[in-house]
Amino acid sequence: MAIDSVAACIQAVLAEQRTELRHVSLDIHSHPETAFEETRACATLGGLLKSQGFDVRRDVSGMPTAFIADAQSGDGGPRVAFVCEYDALRGLGHACGHNLIGTASAAAGIALLQALRDGGIAGHVRVVGSPAEEGGGGKIPLVNDGVFDDCDAALILHPTDRTMAVMWALACTHWRWAFTGRAAHAAGDPDQGLNALDAFVHAYNGISLWRQQLQDGARVHGFIAEGGTAPNIIPERTSGEFLTRAREAAYLDVMNVRFRAIFEAAASATGCSLELEREETYKDLRSNRVLAERGHLHLESLGLRPRVATPWERVGSTDVGDLSYACPTIHPEVAITEEGVSCHTHEFREAAATEQAHDVMLRGAAALALTGADVIADGQIREAVRASFAAEPWRRREWRGSGS
Repeated sequence: MAIDSVAACIQAVLAEQRTELRHVSLDIHSHPETAFEETRACATLGGLLKSQGFDVRRDVSGMPTAFIADAQSGDGGPRVAFVCEYDALRGLGHACGHNLIGTASAAAGIALLQALRDGGIAGHVRVVGSPAEEGGGGKIPLVNDGVFDDCDAALILHPTDRTMAVMWALACTHWRWAFTGRAAHAAGDPDQGLNALDAFVHAYNGISLWRQQLQDGARVHGFIAEGGTAPNIIPERTSGEFLTRAREAAYLDVMNVRFRAIFEAAASATGCSLELEREETYKDLRSNRVLAERGHLHLESLGLRPRVATPWERVGSTDVGDLSYACPTIHPEVAITEEGVSCHTHEFREAAATEQAHDVMLRGAAALALTGADVIADGQIREAVRASFAAEPWRRREWRGSGS
């Protein structure tokens, strides 16, 4: 089946589904659910995929709001995965546009499946619902359980204020901390207290001094949630959260040793006790070179005008990084608003519900579906993707792809 016929079928399916896909996206947007609470979004996307012929399994990898939807065309063939996100930000709703991400990946899977069946091309299409990207790392249990080990590629897009086939992302560790001291009258008996706020100030200053010695691109930042209860009481408890980030997962491990030492030193210096809880760690994102080249061509053909990415420019972190260590992956960005409107803002949340955003979402979904079609239908591209991934020293050794 010629690529132009595949493209035509994909575009036709997305045009036919346009109204329903927009409704799904807006429903997720108007009912924001945070990490591991995405019951409605999970059911909505799972229901959409089931109605389109996918076998949908929910409550996977120990996560009630994760799902795996599988379908195939013909017998055997390669397997491509499209990855959904649908969690909202604490306090900001869908200010990262995950309503668009989840819907676009489901749409790409639906369109590619129909194109393969119409063209008589054997292949498997998998759509994976991963909760808690904004904190919790829902992709990590899925990766650890081997959900992507038999996939030849994993594809996902992200709405931003620019369009690029390659997205860069820092490795990141999420920390929760608390210092506990002893309360005392701040004027009458200050010597009887152990000041938990002093402990945090000590740690914060230690981090501020440490930043000078960090490698380029490394980041350390956080906030204090509890700092005391009254000005005439020595604070007996302080708590908050921090993130450590680096361009490479290996260097982040080195940073985390120092981060812990700084907090422990602050506790020792002030006589306070420390609770320091290391939660999820995301690896840095490694885009597959061959998939990125195909993605760039398809974004361009669909009128989205991708630019060439500047390495490490305006980066955040994502658990797609862990996926990229396990399977050939790309995570292109697509512009839904004018440049300068940042994610994680009220303005971007509103942009994620506009007609412009949904038009871009559908064109982005088409680009993902076309890239997936390249992998399934073109053996040379598939082998080039495989060779590029296999050559990387950091990849997970147990990845095998479909073997087709």
